Amino acid sequence: MEMTAVVLHEGALAHYDVAIGYDGRCYAHLQKYNGRNENAPPQQLVLQKERRRWVADERYKDLSDELGYAIELKAKPLLDRNRFGGHPAG
Repeated sequence: MEMTAVVLHEGALAHYDVAIGYDGRCYAHLQKYNGRNENAPPQQLVLQKERRRWVADERYKDLSDELGYAIELKAKPLLDRNRFGGHPAG
């Protein structure tokens, strides 16, 4: 499944294209950033949920959580199915 997630980073919107892998990881690629270049977020992040937090690069903890939360809001049934091996309808 692919989707777009938008988060606030350093006071500007960052648009990420996100692919959700069958392994439960989310592969995010920066599509557009409306802020200053020196504040730009990373071009790519690989996110994985560990307990209540989303984890990626250690330097971007807040961005990882924000992006993970945005992904989760849109794709929670799919993420749960991938993590637990069940079907989203039951």
